[in-house]
Amino acid sequence: PLTRAIVTALLVQVGEGMFAIPLTSISEVNALQESQIRMIDTTEVLSRRGSSLELCRLRNLFQLSEPEPTRQFVVEVMAGTRHLGLVVDALQGQQDIIIRPLGRSLNAVRGFSGASELADERIALVLDPGALIEEASSGNTRERGGRIRAAG
Repeated sequence: PLTRAIVTALLVQVGEGMFAIPLTSISEVNALQESQIRMIDTTEVLSRRGSSLELCRLRNLFQLSEPEPTRQFVVEVMAGTRHLGLVVDALQGQQDIIIRPLGRSLNAVRGFSGASELADERIALVLDPGALIEEASSGNTRERGGRIRAAG
């Protein structure tokens, strides 16, 4: 039998790609203000309320070549006590989704927990915030271009 899970997710867009982030992993969502970003070594961090939030630009991580829009958003995800700000191009609202496994050939790809067919028949890859936070803490998301390739 196929393993499936039904969750409420925030749908986000990065370039032409649609991604789903489980709402249970999101602590807040804000418009990105470039003036609040600073660099610590090679890591972008967002200054907010007296603390710093490490950023991960999904466009770079997934090696997407489309130009960045003038307005972007930060989706703060958490796994346990660890937090990461995912920079996305657009927010597409929330939706209940059925998460299906990616299959054997894609199981080794870190950063995704499955895929879902949306109501408009598009496919959204479901992000795994815990894996993305681990990638960020290991330094893999800091390299230009990152290490994860997203399927269209």
